[in-house]
Amino acid sequence: MATPNLPTPDFAFDPDQPGACIAGVRPYRNGSYRLDAETISQSFIVHNYGHGGAGITLSFGCAAKVRDIVRDHLAASRGATEAAVLGAGVMGLTAATLLLDLGLKVTVYSDRAPLETTSAKAGGQWAVSVVEFAGKERELTDIIKSAYRAFKDRIGQGFGVFERPNYTATRAHNLDIVLQLAPGLIPPRQSLQRLPFAHHTKPGFVYQTLLIEPPVLLARLKADLDQRGVSFVSKRFVNRSDILASVPQPIIINCTGLGSMTLWSDTKMMPIKGQLALLRPQPTLQYLYGQNGYLFPRSDHVVIGGTFEPGVNNETPDKAVCQSLVDHIASLFGKAPARPLPDIHIHNPVHAPIVNPAIPEV
Repeated sequence: MATPNLPTPDFAFDPDQPGACIAGVRPYRNGSYRLDAETISQSFIVHNYGHGGAGITLSFGCAAKVRDIVRDHLAASRGATEAAVLGAGVMGLTAATLLLDLGLKVTVYSDRAPLETTSAKAGGQWAVSVVEFAGKERELTDIIKSAYRAFKDRIGQGFGVFERPNYTATRAHNLDIVLQLAPGLIPPRQSLQRLPFAHHTKPGFVYQTLLIEPPVLLARLKADLDQRGVSFVSKRFVNRSDILASVPQPIIINCTGLGSMTLWSDTKMMPIKGQLALLRPQPTLQYLYGQNGYLFPRSDHVVIGGTFEPGVNNETPDKAVCQSLVDHIASLFGKAPARPLPDIHIHNPVHAPIVNPAIPEV
């Protein structure tokens, strides 16, 4: 029997509409993300940044590691009752959430509200994307497991988390990492004789993963923290000395993402700009589509991405680029003329060394 096609998206798109095109900057760190602690003067500082395109995916798992580091510090030092979290993106909000488990009074410092952060501009697929982890395979395995289970537990709880199949034209490296590091955590990929979409004739794969809607997640985390008495302070720091001089809490959790390039003089940090096109919401689309461009139907938008511009550190979208993203995906569904993959597209082979780093031996 022929495989029935899943619904085809409506690719109507006007890049001139407010909010139709957005851009963010991934906080990529060469070598690996940073998750460690140091003591400077009287401040105990935990660094939690450099997660590239996997911030939302790894957030709860990294937050659990942060909580454990702080718990061990409290057991050894005693006396501290307050902690500061720098950054109101997903890393900061989840770290603040789990620090409350230790009975600490938590204050979040940020120059942006949660829905203005880079996290709010993410597509939202749960996958280990554009993040280095050389030498941290076992730690990342723990983070992946913890994060996935935390999100699974929040399905149907108002956090914007859904189970979704992801159909891919080629094997998805960012999900194969999960299958290799944490076998059995998600179902194994399945080979398909044909992707079940109009105008598709070639074989492909389907993975089972999660879709996380960043605006819903961030708003819910912020609301929960407000309810639990966490203070949010609007503050823009200039450098490390400014932080140490103006943050009174003895425990500081640094979740500033790309800001750590300046605030902590981290030369391993590199901005990677990504742009997204946002189409109208289409509730009949209950799947993800990836590896030749990507399309993530959410309740607020159908998100089409994404570009990959290493070294570009601005959040100004290019309407022509966003239109080209839509046109490319539309062509795959037979709704636009065929066109080559743009050079700045995340799945262009020239970006493979960063997008698809070699999976180290576990």
